[in-house]
Amino acid sequence: MGPETDPVVIVRYIGSSQLSTDLRTLLQSICEQIAINYRCLIHFLPNKIQEMRELLINLLGESSFHRPLVIILDAMEQLSDADEARKLWWLPVHLPRTVRIVVSTLPNKHGILQKLRHLIHDETYYVELIQRDRKVCSQMLKQQLLGVKRKVTSGQQIYVNEALAKCTLPMFVNLIYREVVHWRSHKDVDDKSLCSTVHESIEQLFYSVENKLGQRFVFRALGYVTMAKAGLTEVELEDILSLDNIVLGDVIVPSYLKNPLRISYDLVAKLKEELEGYLVERQVRNVTLMVWANRHLHLIAQKLYLSNEEDVHQMHSLLAEYFLGAWSGGRKKIFTYDNNHFTSLNISHHKNPHHQQSHEKTSSDKYSYDRQTPEQPWVFQCNLLEPDIFFVNHRKMTELVYHLTRSGRTDDLMFGVIMNFSWLYTMIKIGQFEKAITDIDLAYTCSQEKELKFLATTLRSIKVKVLKNPASLSAELQQRLLPVVTSLPKLRHLLLECDKDGPKYCSIVPLHSSMDVTYSPERLPLCSSYIQIVEILPTLAPNIVLVALEDGSISTWDVESRQLLRQIDTARSVVLGIRLTTDEKYLVVATTKNTLLIYDNHKSCLLSEVEIKGSKHSGVTGGVAFINGFTLSTHHALAWLEASKDVSVIDLVYGWPLYQFHCWYEVTCVQCSPDGMYAFCGQYLNTTSVFHLGNGEKLSTVTSEFSGGFVKSILVLDTLNQMVMIDNEGSLSVWNTKEITNPKLMEDYDCRGDESEVVGIELSEDQRSILICKARSIEVLDTKIWKMLEKFKAKRTERFVAAVLSKNGQSIVASMENTSSIFVWRRDSGQCMASLIEISGAIVKLIKSAHHNLLLSVASSGVLSVWDIDIITAMSNIDKTGKKIQTLQLTGREDYVFTMDGSEAVHKWNFSTGFIETVFKHEGMVENCVLTSSGDLMVTSDDKSSQYIWQTNTGENIFRINGQRISQLLITHNDQFVVSLCEQNASRVWRLATGHKVCNILVSLQNALITTANTFLVGTSKNKLLAVSLWSGSVSKKFVCDDGISIVNFKLIPDCPDCVVFITSTETVFIWSVADESVCRRVQLPANFLKNLEDFQISPNGKLGIVSKGDENINVLDLHSGKLRLVHAAGIIWRQKLSRDGRYLVYVCFRNCDEDDEAGVVSNLIVMRLADGKSIGTCSLYKTPTFLSLSQRALNIIIGFEDGSIGTYTVVDRVDAALKIKIATSNSRQIVNNASQKVRPKCGNHSFKTVADCTWRESTEVFSRDSPINVSDSGEGESTTPTKKTEVLQ
Repeated sequence: MGPETDPVVIVRYIGSSQLSTDLRTLLQSICEQIAINYRCLIHFLPNKIQEMRELLINLLGESSFHRPLVIILDAMEQLSDADEARKLWWLPVHLPRTVRIVVSTLPNKHGILQKLRHLIHDETYYVELIQRDRKVCSQMLKQQLLGVKRKVTSGQQIYVNEALAKCTLPMFVNLIYREVVHWRSHKDVDDKSLCSTVHESIEQLFYSVENKLGQRFVFRALGYVTMAKAGLTEVELEDILSLDNIVLGDVIVPSYLKNPLRISYDLVAKLKEELEGYLVERQVRNVTLMVWANRHLHLIAQKLYLSNEEDVHQMHSLLAEYFLGAWSGGRKKIFTYDNNHFTSLNISHHKNPHHQQSHEKTSSDKYSYDRQTPEQPWVFQCNLLEPDIFFVNHRKMTELVYHLTRSGRTDDLMFGVIMNFSWLYTMIKIGQFEKAITDIDLAYTCSQEKELKFLATTLRSIKVKVLKNPASLSAELQQRLLPVVTSLPKLRHLLLECDKDGPKYCSIVPLHSSMDVTYSPERLPLCSSYIQIVEILPTLAPNIVLVALEDGSISTWDVESRQLLRQIDTARSVVLGIRLTTDEKYLVVATTKNTLLIYDNHKSCLLSEVEIKGSKHSGVTGGVAFINGFTLSTHHALAWLEASKDVSVIDLVYGWPLYQFHCWYEVTCVQCSPDGMYAFCGQYLNTTSVFHLGNGEKLSTVTSEFSGGFVKSILVLDTLNQMVMIDNEGSLSVWNTKEITNPKLMEDYDCRGDESEVVGIELSEDQRSILICKARSIEVLDTKIWKMLEKFKAKRTERFVAAVLSKNGQSIVASMENTSSIFVWRRDSGQCMASLIEISGAIVKLIKSAHHNLLLSVASSGVLSVWDIDIITAMSNIDKTGKKIQTLQLTGREDYVFTMDGSEAVHKWNFSTGFIETVFKHEGMVENCVLTSSGDLMVTSDDKSSQYIWQTNTGENIFRINGQRISQLLITHNDQFVVSLCEQNASRVWRLATGHKVCNILVSLQNALITTANTFLVGTSKNKLLAVSLWSGSVSKKFVCDDGISIVNFKLIPDCPDCVVFITSTETVFIWSVADESVCRRVQLPANFLKNLEDFQISPNGKLGIVSKGDENINVLDLHSGKLRLVHAAGIIWRQKLSRDGRYLVYVCFRNCDEDDEAGVVSNLIVMRLADGKSIGTCSLYKTPTFLSLSQRALNIIIGFEDGSIGTYTVVDRVDAALKIKIATSNSRQIVNNASQKVRPKCGNHSFKTVADCTWRESTEVFSRDSPINVSDSGEGESTTPTKKTEVLQ
């Protein structure tokens, strides 16, 4: 470097703050500083640390001979070991000629020096910094004093020399200078006047500052600077101290209390002045932060000011409140003035000889004052209309999560950060997606809220999509979270955040999502085969299970982390089974040695071993009998041998046998009452004996009417004072146990018949239902009326392994033999809503954990999987018809949707909730469906030549017409008349109120439409466009094409009732006036333009036409000028719809084949604003769409899917502020607001009338009654013919 060079010097003091020890942060900050100095553009910051090193090496090449680069890294040994930073793999060895890197390290710390010598062999590059001589240090001190015109006397110099003899570090010399510069010549000094070490000198420095500025103020101020992750700015420190009541109580005089209440800035300025050179300023992301100049300062400050856990917790909490903006915007904080409220700071532990404690006591008075702290948004925006132009609040990003975690404020961490849409969007936008996932995982570790775990999984699944298009984040999250929000209610906060901030970036807002929940369980390999597994027990702690293997080992596993927590070895005894007491204090193990081993479950130590013996009353006649079963009560263990009539009772506390219960027959099962007072012993011949556990007395014995089998299970319904005996064939008897010595038979229920054994029994959580799982069927019984509610039968070749109820009891989760899937059935409809594949192999066992609503499955490969039943049953919340949606109709009020799927039914969906409320069943397959404007009446037709009029509110089929097969149904805009078009016979116009014919239409029409004035029926017939009068049925107007020319498509113009736009096969667009029977305008399209015509839309005013050809282009045709504009779409267009106002185009396009896989994305829903051609919203569709509909009032989108489900969306363009209220008032969000709406409404099934009310002949109709049936309840006038006046019902 010469005098003409302008070097760039980058200095990093590693260890001066917590962030400075992180390798990724170090490399990123160096790269950013190089880029700023050399004016380079970093397009994106890499996520991987290896890529960050490559970026640094590339940036080193930006240096030049005129502007060389010097990088100084001090204290390399302070690097954390994360990313293997201390191995120095990241340090560039081969440098450009214009780059120099200077590093320093301690010689014997972490082997840093040895690794450097391995990288750089030339010893000339190494300089050892040896300790300076005392005389040199003394001379340096003398020069410093002379610089301020000071010197020490010879007597004082003696003690200075003694101190320098003990330590000659430059920092120590500087600290001595700060002390002796204030000495006077007459000051008496001794050997205690100066400290002998650096740490003692730093402590003395801090004590002197405390004496000058106040102990409480310095205590908190330096504490905040020290505990901050990256340091604090002056303004931040002033704001934080103004929030600290302890500081204010020390520096504010009570008589000066006023709004706003803040400390004076000169206190912060004096603190900086007193610690000049020690509390230094560093530039971090263009912000000047105050940090400690040396790690020794940080260590001593931490020792003095952050040693009390209570104070540290309180200070972290206050820092978290500041960065949350909790007291900004004029919000007032209570101030309590009390001289004694600083005692918790434990200042008496300081070794400050000058400190004197104050014992003055004053009364406490509470007041609220504005502290004038700033708002803390995640980003600062310059223009609200350009939300993507922003500056990140890096201070909040850096500090908030750290302090929330340290202060244990898990709710604020969850709802203030993780569930905050702005935070998620900003993290993704600035390339910190992986950091966001890490923070969510950290929050889950702190709180164990499963909503956070599900959110992290969800974000990982949409990573590719949102990284490519961050604006779609809100729509993607809402699609995936809406189906599970009733099961995971804390996600509602994030959904509301998406509603509030999402439309700034994406105008599509999902209202109801039918997306299947993607879910993968936690898996833990236990052994090579399930045969080796004896038993698995869930525990009170989620993801903690006990596993007993046949080799005698009993292990406690954390399934989530796959860690073995503890293990018990039963001395190679073969384990028959294990049980836990309800409080999990005792673990009882049954072995083939006929012993019960009682362990302390938490300490895994053996407490006692008890042998189970038979008696002379035992039914065993010879041979060895093993323990047949055992169960536990609160303080007792009950065990019985094979073919034995006796049950041994063992005291768990003392580990000795108490007595034996003698039963009439061989014991098959035992169940204890929840209060631990009674034992119910099930036996052969369907007999049960009741014993008192306290004294061993037999209280009663009951026998079921069905005495052929044995008692398989006993359920104790303590809330109803009932006992239920279930035999091996599934029959049950119910006994009233209110009088325990004389139980009364209440109900005998015979479930025999399918000749299959019972494999599982479950009592629902509310004790209202009992599930009996047999090998061939599943039965659900109501415990109130003791009747079968549902019965599900397996196919002939299938057998059930196990089945359980969901938490709300509305779904059944089951598994089949030799299958690797878990199935979810809806109880109300019997429909299989989901099939979850277990990749580990066929499921052989299901175990339900009632504590956390978890389901444990064991695969044939010996792998244990833990499923969340809440998430599984959330899948059954999505209604499906089971067949692809072919067409759908939306009511005028847009509150209900009616769908047809090619079956004999029309389904009525609630638009707000997405639930099917009513099913209208027809005799044949439904082909056509129309609604009145209000949606109160529906007219349908089927392939059995019948038409039906339905009252949609009650589901009643109030009128039926037989006689002709209908090709198209239409209803006039005033809801008075119906047009039934037929292909074979004459079409008819008939009155909806009575069913009477108005007129016949003799011409055959296709794709007919009714004009808005209710005057003409317009349709095509071969090469003609015909306008048929609804008054007479005759052709009033027509347009005839030349020979060989056909009409391809036509549309009515809403704002021009008498105009029709149509396209002919010659690529010509005509605007034809029906009234004048003349062509108003003709536009010629390019040659071969209509070769692949898919769709044609017209704007309400008739100015624009939107033409889709099934490719990746949208053709916008200006019908006035004839110009054709091409707009490129995001993929191959499948369907498109133009909004009624003509401002927006909604289309669905399929993904390009060359795009990367995006986690099952089938197609995309996109909204385009035609004014500027900009896509204002994108939302992925994860199912194959089959029908697209766009409402005309509120700009709602309804999509029908292949699996028979529907999805509803709304468009909220941020330009239209008035539209934003739609989300706030949307009923779909009220599902999670109102607990009563969480319960699914009962779906009504309504069937058709078997007898027709009217039969159509060739030209007449025959009514089945003397007078016409009045089917209208609208109260409209009794006009017999269509009117020209439009009577559109709103």
